[in-house]
Amino acid sequence: MRFTVPLPMMPAHHYVPMARAAESNGFDSIAVPDSVFFPETVSADYPFSADGGRWWPADTPFIDPFVAIPAMAAVTERVTFLTNVLKLPLRNPLLVAKQVASIAAISSDRFRLGVGISWIPEEFAWTGTEMRTRGARTDEAIDIIKAVCAGG
Repeated sequence: MRFTVPLPMMPAHHYVPMARAAESNGFDSIAVPDSVFFPETVSADYPFSADGGRWWPADTPFIDPFVAIPAMAAVTERVTFLTNVLKLPLRNPLLVAKQVASIAAISSDRFRLGVGISWIPEEFAWTGTEMRTRGARTDEAIDIIKAVCAGG
């Protein structure tokens, strides 16, 4: 059996001590959440609560996983890191592939990419991406990332 520590949205200075504690206590992996940003108000219901409301305040700290994970990898030796989940259709897949390959290289291949499609309409509007086509673009982005990271 393997155990993962799913990190909550928390202040930046907690990430490194949490990684050290997780590794020293035998956890196998650490999952880091993602969101480009959280608008103060959201026009859509949160799909993972009964009342559609977010359970966190709009000013909750939210460190980018592509920043937090390398910081934690630098102070650990064994634990694996994963995104839980990266909102892929909001990002350029070629740049994501570069980030993924870079993190894998500096962490001795202890990085796994988990992806999702996002539920926040404002994230799409404010990043200049189309929410309606997010599924197809995510599929295409996965293919691009796999191809780039495969080399050749």
